Amino acid sequence: MNCPKFSGGVILNIDFNSVTFPFLERATEEENFSRETLYPFVDQYLGTHVKALAFNTFCQCSATPSKVWSDYEDLYNRKIENGIAVDYTEDYKGLYRCYKVHGVDPFEVWIDRCREKGLEAWLSLRMNDCHEPRAETFFARSDFFYEAKEKGWMNGILPGHGLHYHYTYNYAVPEVRKKMLDYIEEQLDMYDVDALELDFSRELICFKYMECDDKVEIMNDFIRNVKKIVTSAEEKHSHRIKIAVRLARDIDQCKIFGFDADTWNEECLVDCIIPTPRYFTCDTDMPINVWKERCKNIEIGAGIEMNFCVQNNKSDISAASRNKAKITSDVANGMAAAYVCEGADVAYLYNFFLNPYTDPSDSRTKNIFDMINRVGKDETIFSTRRRQIIMYQEREITPFGIEPYHPLPLEIARGDSASLSVPVGFVPSDKKVRIILGFSHSDPNFKDAPNDIELKINGKPCRDLVVCDEETLDSLRSYHGDSYVSRDVTLYSCDIPAESLSRYTAEFNAKRDVVVEYMEIDIQ
Repeated sequence: MNCPKFSGGVILNIDFNSVTFPFLERATEEENFSRETLYPFVDQYLGTHVKALAFNTFCQCSATPSKVWSDYEDLYNRKIENGIAVDYTEDYKGLYRCYKVHGVDPFEVWIDRCREKGLEAWLSLRMNDCHEPRAETFFARSDFFYEAKEKGWMNGILPGHGLHYHYTYNYAVPEVRKKMLDYIEEQLDMYDVDALELDFSRELICFKYMECDDKVEIMNDFIRNVKKIVTSAEEKHSHRIKIAVRLARDIDQCKIFGFDADTWNEECLVDCIIPTPRYFTCDTDMPINVWKERCKNIEIGAGIEMNFCVQNNKSDISAASRNKAKITSDVANGMAAAYVCEGADVAYLYNFFLNPYTDPSDSRTKNIFDMINRVGKDETIFSTRRRQIIMYQEREITPFGIEPYHPLPLEIARGDSASLSVPVGFVPSDKKVRIILGFSHSDPNFKDAPNDIELKINGKPCRDLVVCDEETLDSLRSYHGDSYVSRDVTLYSCDIPAESLSRYTAEFNAKRDVVVEYMEIDIQ
């Protein structure tokens, strides 16, 4: 295959409280504070591959002024919540000072600055966030949470999904839909943005989906109403406003939850869909090609999350929550390469954001800057190092009764054969390529994988597996640490030919019981 031409750039989601609030807390303490004091929040991304900043302004309450939902000022002034004394002034003091002391709307400043500097400014709304649902109080919780809970407007217990999803709003309830539509209309009247993002990945559970037969019709009607609101805002602001929707990996699984991308495509209701992992792990094999084939009228973004989980029990999500680390630019670059080759129009980074007050030598900051200078253009994606790793789909955002994509660990009984493949995208012929495999054994004292299996890579025998040297192990630890491959797993590697294949496949013929725990194609 030929190197695909890609200059789609990067859309970066800017989190509500993790970075916006800390930045404003520092900025509003500056002696000569002005609108210009806020510019670095945008300017730090200039000259990178970032093409759009999606400002998250709604989580469970509004970070912007609102008469529809509880907003930052309501939370700043709140003294009693759920019958308990609270004080959230520290949480909101930077935002409060910006609006109320200095008289500056930071989001308006950032939107204007984006436009001045040639970036798109998006308004990103989490459509059903459920952080800390069982806590008696929570700093970001709106009054509507308690009203909905009292009136039974939440989804409650759903088989196959964690307790936190019990407190998601039920979009089958007209009052819930009206609340969100009124907020969207209010915010688009207030802010002149280039795109509205409906972030349904926070959370995908918007119905009692196993018993709500008309969920697809309800959600389609909701999206049609959003389209009408956006069309009206376009007339007011005299330019096009895109509608983007963040969903999960699989187009048909999304429909089971109520999200009908086929109809949205047919009726041209949305402009961009971003399949994205949720949180616990990246998903390195999302079927972006299927989205592209069925949504020809819609731009498809490839969502990359920050957390990296490889080895965990297939049925126990808690194992993943205990064993997660942050991906590096090499790992993100690997995902970008695979998804670009499947037709992705743009790279989308979620939970990657920067605070200009942070020391630029900070390892996380350096990693993110490296990432946003690599994953948005073909010349950097395919010319720099990338690691193509098998990760998986989270079980909790898989519809009940559907087996998630979860190829590891792969158990192979003596005498049996099995295979694993990982998407790699385009591999230039001059690249150094190696495979890294991790094995565990039913006999913990026996760790000699080359004698346990017959191995073929892309159909060719591979007899050169050796235990990873310290340099290789150090490079692995740089992004997942010792906890990711437990002590009963041995890592092996060997060099393999660079081949022009979209996927690299390992075939195993087991001479004794063996478990494959890890697979990576390292392209340098």
